[in-house]
Amino acid sequence: MNYKVKKKIVCEETGEELKIGDEVSIRYTSGGGNGCCRITKITDTGFHYSAGGTRRDKSVQLKDIVEIWKREQNDEGAEK
Repeated sequence: MNYKVKKKIVCEETGEELKIGDEVSIRYTSGGGNGCCRITKITDTGFHYSAGGTRRDKSVQLKDIVEIWKREQNDEGAEK
């Protein structure tokens, strides 16, 4: 049999789950943020994300984040 480990990010307050491939917006403790980022990898301390285009992935630690919003999309890919 084959097995696979899947990592998720779970909000302790709301129970919302984020996984690889989800589009999110991030607000940092410093007051800044990023919008429309796709989670590409989840690590033990945070995650890597792509901000679109041909740019390389960036990483962020959960301790540096105030809030993460999951961006909901309809069937055509437009934001709800």
